[in-house]
Amino acid sequence: MDFWVGLGIVSALVGNVWDFVSPLSAAGRFLDRRLSALGTTVLPYPSWLGLWPATVLVLAWSWLELVWDQAREPRTLAGIAIAYVVLQLVAMAAFGAEAWLARGELFTAVARSFARFAPLELYVVEPAAPCRAGRCVEEERIGCPDCWLDAPPEDRGLRLRPYGAGLRREPPLGVGGGTFVLALLATVVYDGFSQTQRYADLEAFFLRHSTWLASHTDVLATLLMAAIVLGFALAFLAVTALVSRLELGGAADAARRYAPTLIPIAAVYFVSHYFLFLVYAGQLTAGNVADPFGKDWVADYAPWKGVPGAAVWYVQVALIVWGHVVAVLAAHRVSVEMHWRARPALLAQSPLVLLMVGYTFVGLWVLGQVLAA
Repeated sequence: MDFWVGLGIVSALVGNVWDFVSPLSAAGRFLDRRLSALGTTVLPYPSWLGLWPATVLVLAWSWLELVWDQAREPRTLAGIAIAYVVLQLVAMAAFGAEAWLARGELFTAVARSFARFAPLELYVVEPAAPCRAGRCVEEERIGCPDCWLDAPPEDRGLRLRPYGAGLRREPPLGVGGGTFVLALLATVVYDGFSQTQRYADLEAFFLRHSTWLASHTDVLATLLMAAIVLGFALAFLAVTALVSRLELGGAADAARRYAPTLIPIAAVYFVSHYFLFLVYAGQLTAGNVADPFGKDWVADYAPWKGVPGAAVWYVQVALIVWGHVVAVLAAHRVSVEMHWRARPALLAQSPLVLLMVGYTFVGLWVLGQVLAA
């Protein structure tokens, strides 16, 4: 859990570090070199598949983390980790490391998505090698770690940019990108909601009316999580369908154009929800590492919990409002590019702005309920 929280927070507030420390990334690139030396060709990655593998994996990861208690058992967790590594290596051997890492390796996809909001930018000037990601412009490749690693040192660099600038500067998310970002946002909202009294009351209502669900509480939790994810996704699709009536192209095109503008909301909500967990639970990490099987090898100690609740709430509100403002500005830029004039752009953008406000209020309400509990 510490890893997941740290990955999201660092990727959103600093930049994409994961690509350069990930053992899966290193193993995949090594596998690429070995297969290339043997003359093996990879399969073309299906364009229609897009980010759907990563979307399925983020839902599966969230389910394991938030619903299935057995996933916390060391043996079960080890089996899941081994199966995940095998799946990733097989997929990278089939489609190539870069093609799969960007779309099917959960932690890489999360790090790269959140890093579009971050202030550190990777770039390559006048690249000599072709882009294996297949999504980069040739003049200056931005946000392509594979291109950055392939380029000679004199052609690559790292620079600062305003928060949110990567939303319009980096390549599109591709097919399924909006659903992937919404799955990240909605599962974190579910995590917060599941810790509230309102959730307990809702759960009790269903348990009172169904003896079968009372005996299968994991099924009920799964259905409630799925309902929140589906609600967030359907709301976005409905709004982009409405926006598409005021712009060129269909609803799918509008969804792909505006999908990156949701990243600031997802990123700051992730940070707002989990940063206090990292402050408190992070104090127990050293003890858990030293005593992974709970054999009392380390003396019991309690984490310090001296952060005032009011201070936490103000920080959370500031972060979420900041992310919302960045998201609205990003959506406005996308709309202006389609209309070239401010008034039609504002008209077309207004349904999406209302949706973003709705996401923001839901997030603030859940955080407030958690803090009051």
